Amino acid sequence: MPVAARTGSALALSGLLAAAVLAAVPPRVQAVLAYEDSPVRAAGVELVSDLGAIRQAIVRGTPAALARLARTSGVLGLFPDDRVELTGGAGSGTGVSATDGLGGRAGGKDAGRGVRVAIVDTGVTDTAALRRSSGRLVDGFTVGGGFTDGYGHGTFMASLVAGGRVDGSRNKAVGVAPAATVVVVKVADGAGSTSLSNVVAGLNWVAEHADQIDVANLSFSHERPAQGYGGDPLNLAVEQVRAAGVVPVVAAGNDNDRVGDPGFDPQALTVGAADLTGKKASVAPFSGSAVVSGVRKPDVVASGVSVLGVLPPGSVVAQEHPSARAVGALWRGTGTSQATAITSGLAALVLQDHPTATPAQVKASLRAAADDLAGSRDGAGLARVGKKLVSGPDGQAYDGSGDATGEGSFDASSWSASSWSASSWSASSWSASSWSASSWSSQW
Repeated sequence: MPVAARTGSALALSGLLAAAVLAAVPPRVQAVLAYEDSPVRAAGVELVSDLGAIRQAIVRGTPAALARLARTSGVLGLFPDDRVELTGGAGSGTGVSATDGLGGRAGGKDAGRGVRVAIVDTGVTDTAALRRSSGRLVDGFTVGGGFTDGYGHGTFMASLVAGGRVDGSRNKAVGVAPAATVVVVKVADGAGSTSLSNVVAGLNWVAEHADQIDVANLSFSHERPAQGYGGDPLNLAVEQVRAAGVVPVVAAGNDNDRVGDPGFDPQALTVGAADLTGKKASVAPFSGSAVVSGVRKPDVVASGVSVLGVLPPGSVVAQEHPSARAVGALWRGTGTSQATAITSGLAALVLQDHPTATPAQVKASLRAAADDLAGSRDGAGLARVGKKLVSGPDGQAYDGSGDATGEGSFDASSWSASSWSASSWSASSWSASSWSASSWSSQW
C-alpha cells in the first residue's frame, strides 16, 4: 500500500509538471505567407505547403517566430489563418431568371461551348441542371471530403453559370452559358466552413491549371482586415490568377458602403447586385460599392435579387431556407454571389466568341456592353451580353480613349500605404478576430 501511494503521488506530480510545461509552451498558429521570389524560412517556423503559382505559402509557428518571419527580407506579408463560415439569405416573390435582361444568346443551347469556368466554392452536387455524366461538370480541386456540395452554395452558383433545363424553368436553361463546362474547386466543407488557407490553395490550383480554365467564379466576400483598401493574400492570389490568363469574377459583397475582399482588388472583375424584380432595374440596397485607391467598384452589376437556380434538396441551405423554394426544381437566392455567377456566364460568352481574349479584354468588353443605371453604385452599369472586344491586350481602348478596364485611375501609392505589409505585424497582432467567423458572406 505505501508503495502504491507513493506511485500515485509521483504520477500526480508528474502530471502537474507536464501541465506546467505545456502551459509554458507558446501556442503554434497557422498563417499565410506572401513572398517575392521563393518561400522564406525562419527558425521555429514550419513550411506546411508552398503555393508557388500565387507566390504564397502556408506556415505554422509560435506568434513570436512568425513575427520574426514577418520582418525577414523577401516577405511581402504574413496573415493569420482561421476557420470562418459562409452565410446566406433567401429571396422572395416569384423569382427572376438568370438570363432576364441579358440579351443576345444568353441561355441559348450552344452558349459558352468550349469555355471552362471554375466554381471556387463549396463543391457541386449533381442535379437535373448539371451532371457529371454530361461531361460539362468535372472535378478539379478539393480541400477534402470529395467534390460534392453538402452546403448548397456552390451547386446554386454552378446552375446560374451553366445549368440546363429543369422542372419549372419553362423549357429554358437555368444558366447563362448552358454549354460551358464547370470545373469544381471545392474550398469549403459541407457546413459552409472554410479558411483563408483553403481559399488561397484553391486559387493556387486554378493558377497552376490556367491552360485548362478560362474563368474563375468567386461568389464570396470577406471583410477587409484593416481600415483601408490594400494588398493582402486574397487579392494577391486574384492578381496571380489573372496574370496566368484566367478571368477572375468576384463578388462586391453585401455591405452597401464598402467592397469586400478580394472584390476590392483593382484587377478583379467585381460584380454588384441589381434588383430586376420591379418595373425598372435598380442597384440592390445591400450591394457593395466604394472607390478603392482611385478605382470605382463594382465594375458592373447583374441580377442579384430572388434569382432562380438549383439547390441539392438535402443541402444545408435548402433545409435552413425552405421558404426560398420557388417552383419545381428551382429555388430563389439573393446576393452579390448570384450576380457574380451570372457575370461569369457572360464572360464565358465573350470567350466563346474570342477564345484568345485576355482577362483585361474580357473585363473591358463587359464593362463597355453594360447599360448605365441611375446613380454611382452600379459601376459601368447593368451587365449584358458583350459581342465585341473593345480594348487591346493591356486593356487600352482601341480608339485611343484610354483604359477600358476602369483601372486607369488606380492610385498605387494609396494602395501601398494601406497594404498589410510585413512591418505591420508583431507578436501581439496574431488574433483570430482579424478573420472572424461572421466575416465571410455569400448570401446565396
